[in-house]
Amino acid sequence: MSPDRRRRRRGASPGTRSRPIRCCGGRGRCRECESVGWTCRRLSAAETERLGLPHGSVRVRSEPDFHLQAGGILSDKRYPGLDGLRGLAAFLVILHHTALKGTDIGGLSVFLFFALSGFLITGILARQRREIEAGRMTRREALGQFWTQRALRIFPAYFFWLAVFLPFDSLLFHGQTLDHLLWYLLYAQNFLIGYVTQAWGDFTHTWSLAVEQQYYVFFAPLLLAMPGRRHARFFAAAIAVCFAAGLALAACGFDQVTLYTSPSTGFVFMAAGGLLAILPAERGSFLARPQIVVAALAATAFLAVYPMLERAEFVRLPYLLLIAASAVSLATLLKATLAAPRSFAVRLLESAPLLFLGKISYALYIVHLPLSYWAHEASALDWADGVARDLVEFAFVTPASLALATFSYHFVEAPFLKLKARLKSMGTLRPGAKVRPADPRPSDRAMT
Repeated sequence: MSPDRRRRRRGASPGTRSRPIRCCGGRGRCRECESVGWTCRRLSAAETERLGLPHGSVRVRSEPDFHLQAGGILSDKRYPGLDGLRGLAAFLVILHHTALKGTDIGGLSVFLFFALSGFLITGILARQRREIEAGRMTRREALGQFWTQRALRIFPAYFFWLAVFLPFDSLLFHGQTLDHLLWYLLYAQNFLIGYVTQAWGDFTHTWSLAVEQQYYVFFAPLLLAMPGRRHARFFAAAIAVCFAAGLALAACGFDQVTLYTSPSTGFVFMAAGGLLAILPAERGSFLARPQIVVAALAATAFLAVYPMLERAEFVRLPYLLLIAASAVSLATLLKATLAAPRSFAVRLLESAPLLFLGKISYALYIVHLPLSYWAHEASALDWADGVARDLVEFAFVTPASLALATFSYHFVEAPFLKLKARLKSMGTLRPGAKVRPADPRPSDRAMT
């Protein structure tokens, strides 16, 4: 009889559990556990006290690999397809700002960025919370490590290109960005756009980076402070609260620009990605069914062309309904990518061009829009008109953005990524932190 069938007889679902259970009593590794991907490990004193187990050589079963692959709570592994999704999203944003300006491909791509960030960042925070509960880390240490990690990844390219673009902004656009520089330095440009200017410019697309920073500042302390068993309910409540905030903004008469750039909208997608990281693999597995995925793709295609349909007065829907539909559709596609790492679609996402785009996607997103604005301002495209002008703009902006983003990755971001990896291998990501012994359990490399 297989181990899974034996566990079914005892009333346990195969490959999952709700809490640690007594396993081999310290006599060694269990063959039954190893055969289904479980690992026996020794409990720390803090864990035995928290679980009410006797001190000494007691071992428990840890979470199965299947749970880690789909949920991502405890694993530092790289998830197949996610780099490609990120690269595809970055390319579609360029396409939206050049050749396909009448669609909402760019907005959906930004929402996909949010969902991906929510999934990956929540996994990091959940693992840190487990370290806190095991007594191997304090909340202050965990929060300092997390924020230092994010700073080393996000700040270098952002502030480098902001400094590079400011002189050109002053020459070509009379200092539009320079006049509001403090908002950009504080990562508050989404509030600037939504509540002050309600206008777009050559660097305003970085509002989405501001929303992500606000997520790190607001959600990270909360997730590290509350028990891990409450994270899923917290995210469900957060989604409800964010939708309520959107309804309140709409009721107060704020327009779509404010709703679009509001943190509450971005948090919906990041919380949806966070739920995918928290929930076990079997929860929501129906979302990966082929018919559900096809429906999600169809819904995403409809949402992408919705602005064209609205302008033609073919259909008009409430904006928050579109946000809800986008969140469900993109979360479904993300779940399908995670659940089928060997599918044909994921193999396409793992192709070399998309992996390359995924690697440079952060800088690619930052540099592409200023290039598009400057091409217009310099009258470099005045000889073309209509669709031809858009295509020429795409042909100019794309290779220029790729060149600058490649330079940025290798010469601006890579040194800080190496520093981040070196600090992580040393067991510290902040000055003065104690170096902790490495966890003997194996783990794969992280992708964030």
